[in-house]
Amino acid sequence: PGAVGWQFDRISYFLFPASAMDFDKAFELGIEAGANDVVEEDGQIEITAPVESFKEIATRLHKANVQPEEAGLRMSPKQEMELSAEHTVQVLRALETIEDLDDVQNVYSNLKVSDEAIAALEGA
Repeated sequence: PGAVGWQFDRISYFLFPASAMDFDKAFELGIEAGANDVVEEDGQIEITAPVESFKEIATRLHKANVQPEEAGLRMSPKQEMELSAEHTVQVLRALETIEDLDDVQNVYSNLKVSDEAIAALEGA
């Protein structure tokens, strides 16, 4: 275990509906609490931060009456790699097989999945 851990950073993250808090307010809250990034995408706001900022951000969200749909720690790739659509589909299938193993708790990847690869996967 940990053979490729150097390729990832352990970060904290919070995900909640954009309807729960105005983006500008979420951005301000996150940055003041030590977040690295605050993004809004597909009706969701995600705050990512160093592990050390987890409690502070959680406390501030709680005080603002925002209940995250997801919150926790995860591994984030330092650098993503992009493959051809064909190879991406093969890797995604391999990752799915690994995730289905009973002994596996978490699987992290530095694979950047392109729209072309998603279309190829859906067509397969």
